[in-house]
Amino acid sequence: MTSRPSVGRQGPQRSLSSTNALQRPPPHRTLSQQFSSSSPTRRGNEGFVDLTFDESVLARHGPRVGTSRLRVEISKDSGPSEMVESPKPISDAAPTWRPSLPPRGRPQLHFDVPSVSNLSPHPAQDGGQNEVTIKPMPLPVRPGQHAPPSSEKSRAAPSNAAKKDARPKPYILEVPTAAPHYSPNGHTDFFPWTGNHPEDQFSEPVIRHGFFDKAQMTQNETGSAKPSIFPALKHKSGLQTLSALFTSVLAQRRAHGQITSASTFKPPPRVTVTDTKREMWLKDLANPTISLRRLSRSIPHGIRGKVLLDQSLSKNIPIERAVWLAKCVGANELRSFRRKGVSGTFAMGGEAKWIRDFTVCVEQFMESILATCGEKDFKTRISYAIRLATHFYAEYLLDREHYMDWLVTSLENSPQAKLPMWLLITQVYWKDLLKYRKYGRRLSAALLSQLARTLNHLDRDILAPLSDRLRVLLKGIVISNSESFVGPKVWAKHRDVIMSDLDLDDERFMSILAALDLRNSRLNASGTEKTLTARRRLLYVLDGTLIRPLTNETARQCWEIDEDKAMLSRTILEWSSSSYRPGNAKIYVAARIMRSWIKFGADVTSAVLDFLDSAVCNSGRRNSAFYHLVSELARSEHFSTPRYLEWLIARGGLYNAKDVASDGPCATRLLAELPTNNLSESIAELRATLLSRAGFLVEEEEDQTNDLMTFMNQNLPGMQATVDDKLESQSLDVNLASISSEASRTTKSELGLWLRQKVRLQMAQPTIPPFDDWDDSPMKGGTSAITSSDFNTVRQYLELIDDYSMLADVLKIVTSSNDAEVLASCVDTLDLHIEVFSAIGALRGLFDILVTRLRALSDEIDSIPRVLLVTLSDLASRLPEQRMVAQQLAQELARSDRKTAADACSPVSDHMALVQTSEADFTDEIEKVLASGNSMDQATLERLFQRIILRLEESWEKSQEQRSCGLLLTRLRTFDAQQFDALMTAWIKRLVPRQNRPTMLEVFGPLISFGCLALRDVIVSSGATETMENPQDSSTAHEALGLLVTSFCLPETMTIEERYRLRIKQAHMQKDHPVEVLNVVRLVFGEPIDLDERSSSLDRKILQSADFHELLQVLVLSDTHRFIDNLVMPLLQSSTPDAAVTINRCVDKFLLAGNENETITTEVLLNLADDLSLPFCQVKLAAMFRRDDTVMEGADDGQAEDLEAFDRAIESAVATGKTTWASIVPLLDASIAQRLRQRAEARFLALFPSPKATGGEDTMQNRVVHAENLLHIIDATAYSASATNTSVGATNLACDIVAVLNGLWLLLAKSQSRDIKDAIMSKWLPLLLSFTTIRIPAFEATKPGHESRAKAVLALAAIFLQLQALDIATDEIKNLIEQTFDLALYLVDPLPEDMRQQCIRNLRDAASSAQISYLFSFTPNPTEWLVLSQKERTLPPPGAGVAERATEKEKLVPFSLRRWEMLGEPTPNVGENDTSLSLTLFGARRG
Repeated sequence: MTSRPSVGRQGPQRSLSSTNALQRPPPHRTLSQQFSSSSPTRRGNEGFVDLTFDESVLARHGPRVGTSRLRVEISKDSGPSEMVESPKPISDAAPTWRPSLPPRGRPQLHFDVPSVSNLSPHPAQDGGQNEVTIKPMPLPVRPGQHAPPSSEKSRAAPSNAAKKDARPKPYILEVPTAAPHYSPNGHTDFFPWTGNHPEDQFSEPVIRHGFFDKAQMTQNETGSAKPSIFPALKHKSGLQTLSALFTSVLAQRRAHGQITSASTFKPPPRVTVTDTKREMWLKDLANPTISLRRLSRSIPHGIRGKVLLDQSLSKNIPIERAVWLAKCVGANELRSFRRKGVSGTFAMGGEAKWIRDFTVCVEQFMESILATCGEKDFKTRISYAIRLATHFYAEYLLDREHYMDWLVTSLENSPQAKLPMWLLITQVYWKDLLKYRKYGRRLSAALLSQLARTLNHLDRDILAPLSDRLRVLLKGIVISNSESFVGPKVWAKHRDVIMSDLDLDDERFMSILAALDLRNSRLNASGTEKTLTARRRLLYVLDGTLIRPLTNETARQCWEIDEDKAMLSRTILEWSSSSYRPGNAKIYVAARIMRSWIKFGADVTSAVLDFLDSAVCNSGRRNSAFYHLVSELARSEHFSTPRYLEWLIARGGLYNAKDVASDGPCATRLLAELPTNNLSESIAELRATLLSRAGFLVEEEEDQTNDLMTFMNQNLPGMQATVDDKLESQSLDVNLASISSEASRTTKSELGLWLRQKVRLQMAQPTIPPFDDWDDSPMKGGTSAITSSDFNTVRQYLELIDDYSMLADVLKIVTSSNDAEVLASCVDTLDLHIEVFSAIGALRGLFDILVTRLRALSDEIDSIPRVLLVTLSDLASRLPEQRMVAQQLAQELARSDRKTAADACSPVSDHMALVQTSEADFTDEIEKVLASGNSMDQATLERLFQRIILRLEESWEKSQEQRSCGLLLTRLRTFDAQQFDALMTAWIKRLVPRQNRPTMLEVFGPLISFGCLALRDVIVSSGATETMENPQDSSTAHEALGLLVTSFCLPETMTIEERYRLRIKQAHMQKDHPVEVLNVVRLVFGEPIDLDERSSSLDRKILQSADFHELLQVLVLSDTHRFIDNLVMPLLQSSTPDAAVTINRCVDKFLLAGNENETITTEVLLNLADDLSLPFCQVKLAAMFRRDDTVMEGADDGQAEDLEAFDRAIESAVATGKTTWASIVPLLDASIAQRLRQRAEARFLALFPSPKATGGEDTMQNRVVHAENLLHIIDATAYSASATNTSVGATNLACDIVAVLNGLWLLLAKSQSRDIKDAIMSKWLPLLLSFTTIRIPAFEATKPGHESRAKAVLALAAIFLQLQALDIATDEIKNLIEQTFDLALYLVDPLPEDMRQQCIRNLRDAASSAQISYLFSFTPNPTEWLVLSQKERTLPPPGAGVAERATEKEKLVPFSLRRWEMLGEPTPNVGENDTSLSLTLFGARRG
């Protein structure tokens, strides 16, 4: 409250830091400068500089109080008559004391009133000019001795004096100036004569003894009063008597001096004034020397809201005065809502709306100033705005929740250019924001988001100071308010930034981060979004290499997946040797990764030996794949054979033939599979000795190897660079199939090395130049050292023994050939085994070499070999990193095909030259047309197409003519591929329905190999992917399947190169178009198939072939859901019983490799389940629990029995401690998993104790174990909640959870049994918290869901308070309290505002807890505790007796403090009770 102006006066002050020596004033000083003002106020405030002096103000209001007298006199004096002629120094001046006001803003002090004895100043003593007289602080003036100085101002004489009124006036007695004044009694000892005063009445006592204003004492005080008073005080009750007397005096004083009048407070009224007067009033308000009491007479109308704030800023009104003006305006506005006739509800709503609007004005005011960032006076303006808004906020004049929401929202959406300013503004309210959960959580998330954006910005080096500031702020919040970071979604999003970018050197800070990480991980609903284990992540990466080429970063990526390197090595060995992963690429992928890991410190030999010593080595393994992997590692000397022999001898060696049998244990059979080419003589002898003890003769193995070499040598007549008498002397006939199945890995390794050496020697031979060609330039013409047929044979042998590392070496050796056909065969080999060569690491190098060879051959023969160009273009299109090369090769192929003349070296011309049949005229005619130009119209193309197709249909029995027609079609397609494909599609649709035609493989196989027909076009155009309505057309699907899969019964009319290219097209079709492949398989399985072992049908051979089995495995691994939806479910739901039998046999074959006769039950499936077999277990589960939605709703008996059996099997597995079931359950269909989950949830909640029934100790323990098992099942099936969530079921479950929470709280609060409390805290409550965390989706975003959520939060808050009240300081209880509080935080975040307010009302008494206040984002108002005491007087009944008295009852009523009316200077008139808060409430007294 601003103090009233006092009438006191300060005495003159002297400087204590300098002497009073006389100094002559400078000659150019003005009169006012040379002579000190006689105003004591001026002298008392010499350090005050008046910057607000304005002549206009002086003209309106007269001289300002505190201004120098000399300045005032000079300003008033109009003539020079009063000029001072002989000025004297200040020290010699004898100032006269004059009553004046003290400086504005300072209350009147007791020493401001000078002593009466010193009213006239005394002259200075002799020599006083050179001495400093230090006066002591004056004593306070004795009350009542002197009158306070008059505050009346002397009026200036008017310039034109009016005529003096000479009429007689009545005499008015004036009060003397020196008369003391005591309120409320008036002036003491002064009573004007009126004739009625007792003093005016004369009597004998008055005449004798004088007048006394109080009754005369009955006894004259002629002596001391001690004799009469002291005996009473000397008595033992004297002290009480004296105390009672003083108390009575004080009570009487209080009764007579207490303020009883009602409050006369009214805010300053608003009046309508002109703009000029409003501006003048605002300028006066900005002037701190003008009293607010004078300005409070009235305030101009129209200053409100944004205008008030802008005017305060533009006029630079002091902050306190600006707040005063805002309160005056607000008080008037709010009082208008409380006018007569408006109910309390509407009045309160209007007040809240006005305060909200004013808050919005403040927010817009701040935003408008922030928008001017960068302007000249921005710093001053923003500083003023921040201070003004902070004052409004601190005095509770704003809607705090709306204002804080605006702050956090602005920080969230702030661009980086304005982020520093928003950080500065927000930090003012930092502590208040962090007291609220709903704002603290958003604040921490906003800072994390801004830090992530800054770190990911392109100019992050420039933004480094901003990043550092954000780190400091985040670290401070983490340390002081770590609860703000409890939020699984935000933590998962920014966890990497938090854990890696903040200060990692502080151990205490890192411990807090680790605790936060744990708290957020507990809140993750693991069943909803499970985090893959390190093993699963590694398998996911490895499975990707079976579909896409291996990259150089794959090895490092796999190594960094987890810190458990032994687990990583063991997983790779399991994956590479698993029967659930098809193909040979996995072996070379594993070999390359493990070789790369040696650079990181891995021990390959130890990893292999540990794997051999584990039980997993002999279950679900394909032993041949494992031997192959170890053989590759041993060949490159990354696996130590001597260490393996030591390990084997330490285990006891070999003594039984079963140890080295082909189906024997891996640990011992491996000795017979290791390569021997790089073994020393002693190690080789030790190996032979160990094998001989088990009955395995090394000599027989060598003989078998020599026999196979002899057989292969016979089939390579063109590769006789070196003659081996041993191999030439024999002639053997060996079944090629036996090489792959019967030969050991040792034999295959020797064969691979021998074939590579043979090719190397052959390629070292000089080329044979053509006849009469004496050009000795390198690679000029001639023939290659290795022929195409020999290369194809070597390739066939190496593919047969699966030695692709040697095949890669052979390809590199053969790339020096100058034969385009041989080079094209090399490219085809890479294309067919692209994943294998990519895993080996030879794909890119060989591709670059072959592209270089293409350029070299093009330069030598001045034309591009088309066969090599076509194969290289196809291969480049399969390599993602070779897109540019693929585009260049495609352009070169298009240019080559558009040449006007036939090229003698082109493949087409070569083949045409070989056509020496009776149909040569037809071929020549077509050839002439094709060579006539590089363009062709549609009519000509269609005519030629029809002629060639007609010739093709006539020559089905003639293989040579069929090949010739295929080559012509290939030439014809180069003119207009789009029209040609349309004609080919129409021809396929006409040809397929024919009865008397060859198979689709015989007709379309050569055309697909030549490249003039796409395999997908054949499958789609033939209708093999659609449902066959005609039973006679069902054979089309069987033929299409043979065209897709068959590799062992290709037509004899095709050459080896053409068959190989057809296999490439089949592989491309299987990878690129899996849906069409599945549709073909579905149609084939939909028809009856004879799968009898004695049957020799083509269908049986195809369906039981290894190629078809691997194709289905690849389709399952690439997309399991697609396999189930497109193949399994349609067949199981079909009306054909054979379809279900067929697909079940195929699915069983996935899981029971070699044991197809065993029946897979739920128990068997649970035992087979692991990370590698999960996709196939998922397919089997879909086959076991197949039902569409309509059947599931009915849930027939068979389905219910299956579910019951599966449920019992899972419970049995959980009870026995098995973990494989956890991998199976997530694979169930959502509808099936939902039924299992609902059943487990109901049983789980039924096991919890309640206040009515707790159970015995033994029963309690069994129920806890059962509940733990059920919780595992619920966790595994929780994924079905989001997929098949029903509103009714979720609401019921939420209500059940709330009921169980309340039951546990009651047991904790009221149970007297210590055992029950311990069981609840150690077992039941953690189980319920985990279950609630998993089933948080049950509290859905509906009104009943929110109600259940609010009840659950209240129950958790009650449990939290109860656990705190137990005062148990163990770590388990602390973790339990923390987990309870975190779950409550997670549940309260989505709670609507109305529900949150209802929760606050329910927990009003417990809101004093800091955690509970933070949880519900509630901070009590500082004035909320104020109450008004009202006394209700109860009168006795009318017939009551005299003894009964009226009773008074005290009633406490909440008192609302009107903060807008807390004004310091409300009115210019000072009243007894004119404060906004009535003084009667405090029992205030006058004086």
